[in-house]
Amino acid sequence: MLMKYVLLSACLLVSLSASAQTNELKSAEAQILADNLKREISRTLAEINRLESKQDSTTESLSLVLSEPAYQSISFGVVIDPDSNTVLSVTPHSNAEALGLKAGDVIKELSVDGVVVKRIADGLKLKSASSIEAQIRRGDRTIPLNAIAQSNLIPAWSLQVSSNKSAQNEPELAGCGYLSVFFTPPGTKYQYSAKVFEVDGETGFHYRDTIKLPSGPHSIKVHEYIPDGMMSRRKPGIEKGKTLELTIEPNKTYHIAAQFDPKKRLKVVDEDYWKPIVWKVSDSKCKP
Repeated sequence: MLMKYVLLSACLLVSLSASAQTNELKSAEAQILADNLKREISRTLAEINRLESKQDSTTESLSLVLSEPAYQSISFGVVIDPDSNTVLSVTPHSNAEALGLKAGDVIKELSVDGVVVKRIADGLKLKSASSIEAQIRRGDRTIPLNAIAQSNLIPAWSLQVSSNKSAQNEPELAGCGYLSVFFTPPGTKYQYSAKVFEVDGETGFHYRDTIKLPSGPHSIKVHEYIPDGMMSRRKPGIEKGKTLELTIEPNKTYHIAAQFDPKKRLKVVDEDYWKPIVWKVSDSKCKP
């Protein structure tokens, strides 16, 4: 017999720009999830490699590039019996949970932005900030519920895989990308202008707002231009550059900035008050 239960979800995909920097996770729970993700990726890649080798025994190494752009996901997050509209389960942290639904509830009526959903099992057309209202029966009570739909950001990700050890140690990417300090970063996030002074040990880049580089790993020395009013400096022009290790992907522009930490504004001597970052990544076709 086919399962007749239905998982209700509605998704809205919106393409976004995402930063290519790697930050240390501050949440212990998030770090556990990240570690679990790495283990799951490793297991899956091992199985992909096994299947590829089984298909073609002459294959010496696996080479694979996977990526997804960032997008916004909006889902209701509830499993129901379509015949009785009885809630069977509610996804944690979902809009259904925010609405107040619980397993065992019977949905008598459900509306989105004032429009009654005639057949709940067919799904909900949600968008960010949609108004959700429901009348449910819980035990012997009828309860009104309401909530505002919220979306979840699914960050952009990219995965480059090679079972060739030398390729892993020295990744080679075709094409070129760019560094840019032309656009002003968002000061509301304590991100300020910066200049690139050196790339891979070579100097003379500080007069250029855009720098073309071959794809692959690069060592970039950055100087900050944080406004003087943010802190008390020693003497102008004696700040040291800091190194940003960055892998340039083809047809991408990496926008460089100085990330200021206001809590460390007094740590001028050791210059612990800032670090170089990529505050935005945009698409840019590599020009000959």
